[in-house]
This record gives sequence, C-alpha cells and structure tokens, in this order.
Amino acid sequence: MGELFSTVIEGLADLIYPPKCLVCGEFDEPWFCNACLSKVERVPMPYCDHCGHPLLSSSCQNCLLRRHSFEFARAAGEYSGVLREAIHQFKYHGHRMLAPSLAGLLHKYMMTRCDVSYNSVDLILPVPIHDAKRRLRGYNQSQLLAAELSGLCGIPGEWKAVKRRASAHAQVELSRSERLRNVQGAFRVVLPEVIRGKRILLIDDVATTCSTVHECSLALLDAGASRVYVLCLAFGS
Repeated sequence: MGELFSTVIEGLADLIYPPKCLVCGEFDEPWFCNACLSKVERVPMPYCDHCGHPLLSSSCQNCLLRRHSFEFARAAGEYSGVLREAIHQFKYHGHRMLAPSLAGLLHKYMMTRCDVSYNSVDLILPVPIHDAKRRLRGYNQSQLLAAELSGLCGIPGEWKAVKRRASAHAQVELSRSERLRNVQGAFRVVLPEVIRGKRILLIDDVATTCSTVHECSLALLDAGASRVYVLCLAFGS
C-alpha cells in the first residue's frame, strides 16, 4: 500500500512541477542530468582485484582474513560529489524516479569501463533490506536498481529468494570492525530452488567494507548458487 501511495504522489507531483535534475536543480532536465552524470568520480586506482576498493597499502583491508565469497565486486563510481547526492535523494528522500538513470549508469559502466566481465550471469538479485525497513521507506532501492538493470541487460531478476534479518544498527553508523559483526548471519535463502546452480549478479547501492554483500554472497553460495558477482553504484570509504 505504501508503494502504491508513493507512486500516486509522484505522478501528481510530475503534473504540478516541471521535471528538474534532483542533484543540481536545473529545470527541464532529466532527474539525473547528463551534466551531473559526467561528473561522477571513478573509483581511484590502484584498487583490489577482488573487492574493487582502492588499495591504501599492499594488502586489501576489506579482503584480509575474510572467507572467500563473491568472485569479484565493482562499482560505477566513488561515493562522493554528484553520485553521493543522487544516491541520497534516491535512498532517503523517496525519489524512486532516479532508478532508471542510476541503473543506466551501472549498465554503461558494465558495458564500457568495467575491467571484468559479467557476461556469464544467469540471474540478477538485489541485496534485500529487512521487511520493516522496506515498509517504512516504501521500497528497496537496490531492488529498483536491479529491476531496471534486468531490463537493460535482458537477464532475469529475482526479488523473493533471499530475506534479511533485522540488524541491531544501520551499517552507516558503525566502524569497520562493527560492520563485520553487525551483518554476520543477516541473510537467509528462502527459495533455494530458484538460485541453485545459478551464477548470480548481486546488486547494491553503496558498499564500504563489502561486509553486507559478503554475507549475502555466503548465504547464496551455502544455498547452492554456483557463483556470485557483485555490482554496486558506489564504493565508500
């Protein structure tokens, strides 16, 4: 009901107010205009071959002493500037209309700049959020991204196979070590027959330590997924 209400309100707002870029505020522009899209900052090099995060030393602090789960993770940009603002508008301010532009950014990155291939993927899955948070927000931003990307890539999407248990704290509030503990065992696969033997592309909006996508990948692999690959809008630090 909350999602239907949000959709109706957005439709009415479009009739009253002319479209404008939700990042720079320019009117008669797409919700995330081309000028802003051109300012998205790439993930700095050198970065880890496995998790895709910038290397601050000879070893990756995200991957050090952590069990192998996903094959690799990459992000379309750095969590800063225009991309950070667009994600905030999309995630926290109810602007679901940004999903096509942000998914288009992901797709363009996959097709033109990514140094690894996602061509062998069988199924696209979003990182789930807890049902209570979804009811409060009205949607799962990663699912909206995954649905749009599924259409762009022609790869089937699946939204119900994985559930998330409630976390004690939001990841953004925690330190690196606390994030690792906070999401341990946070995911369970409720439809293993859907993902068994499949190569999964896991979609998330922002990854900082990769703790969330790591735990979700472990749950998928333990339930029989063949391989898991990760693609995010942005990597934070």
